Amino acid sequence: MMPLLLQNVSRSEAKQRTQTALEMVGMQDRKKSLPKQLSGGQQQRIAIARALVTNPKIVLCDEPTAALDSKSLIVVMEELRQLADEGKSVVVVTHDPRLKPYAHRIVEVNNGMVQEVKDFTGH
Repeated sequence: MMPLLLQNVSRSEAKQRTQTALEMVGMQDRKKSLPKQLSGGQQQRIAIARALVTNPKIVLCDEPTAALDSKSLIVVMEELRQLADEGKSVVVVTHDPRLKPYAHRIVEVNNGMVQEVKDFTGH
């Protein structure tokens, strides 16, 4: 709720928007949990909810799956892909090749040169 309260959104609207964001990432049952009580994947999902609560036009993710197991990686990336499919601009910066199947578009930087990858299969 804090980002919304700082934007002078009413407390009741902030609560509703926060609940909606938590539902989007399947974490509504953990809204009272402290960070140390959450797994790495759950913390990442909460971070996504925190980013979404203000309804941004673009979501920037720096290594969103860096410390996640493969199951949590799938959950987080499916959530990000769903946001992109619904019209949000989602930018993911990563070194993790496991994320390629979730991309609409891939741009790589190799030896200082930027190039779009044309031969991948995103779903």
